[in-house]
Amino acid sequence: MIPDTADVVICGAGPVGLLIALGLAQQGIDTVIIEKRERRAQEALGRACTLYPRTLELLEQLDVADEMNQVAFTGRTYAVYRDGKRQIRQTWQSVLPYMDSSFHNYIMNLRQHKSESIFASRYLADHGRAVHYEWELKGYDIDTSLADGHNVTVSVSNEAAGSRNIRCKYLVGADGGKSLVRELAGVTMGGTETTYKWVRMDGRMKTNMPEPNVMFASLETKTHGNVLWLRLDNDAYRIGFALTPRLQEKYPDGPTQDQAVAEAVECLKPFELEIERVDWWTCYSVKQKVAQTMHKDDYILLAGDAAHTHSSAFAQGMNTGVHDATNLIWKLAGTLKGWYKPGVLATYDTERRGVALKLISIDQRAAAAVSGDVPAEYGALGLSVEEAMTSIFERNLAFTVGLGISYEASVLNREPLAATLLAGTRSPDALLYAPGPAVPVRLHDITHRQSRGRWTVLVFAGHTCCTRDGLVTLRRQLEAGEGAGDGVDTQRWSQAYQLATVMVGSTWSPWDAFDGPSIGRLYFDKDGVAHARYGVYPDSGAIVVVRPDGIFAFAAPLHELEKIWQYFDAIFA
Repeated sequence: MIPDTADVVICGAGPVGLLIALGLAQQGIDTVIIEKRERRAQEALGRACTLYPRTLELLEQLDVADEMNQVAFTGRTYAVYRDGKRQIRQTWQSVLPYMDSSFHNYIMNLRQHKSESIFASRYLADHGRAVHYEWELKGYDIDTSLADGHNVTVSVSNEAAGSRNIRCKYLVGADGGKSLVRELAGVTMGGTETTYKWVRMDGRMKTNMPEPNVMFASLETKTHGNVLWLRLDNDAYRIGFALTPRLQEKYPDGPTQDQAVAEAVECLKPFELEIERVDWWTCYSVKQKVAQTMHKDDYILLAGDAAHTHSSAFAQGMNTGVHDATNLIWKLAGTLKGWYKPGVLATYDTERRGVALKLISIDQRAAAAVSGDVPAEYGALGLSVEEAMTSIFERNLAFTVGLGISYEASVLNREPLAATLLAGTRSPDALLYAPGPAVPVRLHDITHRQSRGRWTVLVFAGHTCCTRDGLVTLRRQLEAGEGAGDGVDTQRWSQAYQLATVMVGSTWSPWDAFDGPSIGRLYFDKDGVAHARYGVYPDSGAIVVVRPDGIFAFAAPLHELEKIWQYFDAIFA
């Protein structure tokens, strides 16, 4: 039954909408998610499948990565072929070791409908909420005079149940490239529509291509562009190819399924291919566009394909959508809880739209190369299409796998006064130990999984023989709320962050190391790796602030707690 009120109404039950609904529900936010299509029809649509290391780290925050790994195909191997011969491309020789900076040092292939099923099932099982399928958005009105804060009235309808109004505080459009939320909000898309057309096909396939079960393979052809080959979940594979100008002339209205199958067989030559079953296929035109804003009229937010569209050249669609979702969840939930000043939610647009614009810039070049064209700037250098593709990927591999995505300086990302990380970048992971068990604990488990929308203040204690006096003083200041300035009550912020102490080495008891209890939960950095990755000198220590989405935000010396309070004062209400 559609409720009369909710904190947030989410339009669109693709992976992005489902993740936003799940993440908000995990933080106690009342959500309603509607989808205009019947469930099977919705699941038969887009087929994003490839997920990179940083995306998997973010999915850990929502406790779905483990379940996805149980059914996905995961791999660390690749193959490139040209004229039937195996090629070595430095591109992937570079990216595979780079992924070792994450404990998710692999790539996951899992078809979108499987991901959606996991997200929706978790939403129902853990929170008693179900997607309202076959409910269509008809319109919305905003009235800021309402005292209860439910300023948005969303009108929806169902063929059998009729029309309903839902009063909510925010409306999120995660309803795809043809977003009705975006259209109703009057948000235009800036960018280009290319002449490139690509075919993607999933199903059961047999081939004599060597090593067909690698993570992915590509075939450099003159007839079908750069051909994609992926091993998927279950017994399925994916093949993808470009409709080159010759093929577009051959199929002016686009190919039928039988014609697409015939071209798939042709594009894999000299290897043989038999397509035994087609699960899904599409022929689509490449569009590269970004919404003018992802946050309209204070109460309307856009995410995923509703905010940006591009090719599948480097498999960025769902990855970018997951980044959108996890960036939005903590900001929106905290705003609804009254934790944040208005400027925090506004950073959703500046951060994620900035990333989308960079993605489009990369995609314009990558899509051309995949389609068999040399981008102009590379053509001027006399490079071949294969050389151009290698250059594009190598220059952007950190961004592509997500570990190098970063955000500009802002109220959230301040130049640190300690440590050597850049604010706005991913916080590193490392293995720590809790007192007692000899079982390691990942630092990301503390800053990601345990945070549930809260910030993490990590007290890097270093060598406690050198930092003990400073830690004793810091503990006293935290307990008394000292250093925050006149009229600032730090206690009202305490629910929005968690504390943890990380020391080099180990100790029998916190009292032996700190002359008292540790600051928050205690963890041992036995070999100093965590301190080194954060750039904290062990003899000095530091206070490090990590955002709820695992982004490094700020750091100050142990003796400058007031700088931490000043940082939070610009963010917390």
